[in-house]
Amino acid sequence: LSMTENEKKSGFLKKAAPIVVFSLTGIIMAVYALSLIYPIVWVLLSSLKDTYDYTLNPFSLPDIWYFENYATAWEALTVEVWNATTKTMVIYSYGNMFLYSVIITTVNSFLGVFLPAITAYIVSKYRFRGRNLLYKIALFTMIIPIVGSLSSSLSVRRALGIYDNLIPFLLTNSGGFGFNFILLYGAFKSISWSYAEAAFIDGAGHHTVMYRIFMPMMMPTLFALFVLAFVGGWNDYMTIITYLPSYPNLAYGIYMFNALSTVNQHSDPVVMAGFVLVAIPTVTIWCISQKFVSNKVVVGGLKG
Repeated sequence: LSMTENEKKSGFLKKAAPIVVFSLTGIIMAVYALSLIYPIVWVLLSSLKDTYDYTLNPFSLPDIWYFENYATAWEALTVEVWNATTKTMVIYSYGNMFLYSVIITTVNSFLGVFLPAITAYIVSKYRFRGRNLLYKIALFTMIIPIVGSLSSSLSVRRALGIYDNLIPFLLTNSGGFGFNFILLYGAFKSISWSYAEAAFIDGAGHHTVMYRIFMPMMMPTLFALFVLAFVGGWNDYMTIITYLPSYPNLAYGIYMFNALSTVNQHSDPVVMAGFVLVAIPTVTIWCISQKFVSNKVVVGGLKG
């Protein structure tokens, strides 16, 4: 009887252990998710309070939903910068900075994904002299700290006339060669070359194979990298301050808006309303792209 009871207890513990582990994991993940969601909800609710309500009840629901904060932030979210071309101080509004954010972020994100993609495809699928050198350069660029090359990069851009010049900046500032190249190199390497050989038999050329066979297979990965680059670029103000001071984006505008809030006598709810206005485009893009990014490309048709 004693052995039978021990066996029953052992069997019960074996059955209960996965349930306990699953429950603890669920609790930990729920707490982690709440820790990520709560600051966003708090900023949103705080942006809808007046100064008095925010001071006395910073963690409660608004007594009065004060939507006027967004109108105030929309009008006050401006930045005054020195334009080197006109030699005058120029005031940029929310609309101006939004336009610069869209142009700079979209072009940089596209080139930051497209150029590493075609480079990774060629290096991974073709044999030529220097292919290993390109791979090592990509690894090397990931090792060097960005701050360490900042002064030299700024000097080179000034010497070449790229500094504070929008179009040359867009054409030469496409990032992602290190990380994006390494990631896409491994992804292209894992796709069989038999697809290309079958296409060559049907009369396809090298460009057709790359753009109509391999690139569509990589589209979810490419789009995910684009979205990540877009979000990072949208929130990047240091690059604009350093290289494009005459073309302020929204990240630069909200940075100055927050830094000068005390001087300009803007309340904390108004500043938070400005944060929400700047974050709306990236949140929208992220929500829209979730379904596409999560899609999987199922490739078949190869015979063993």
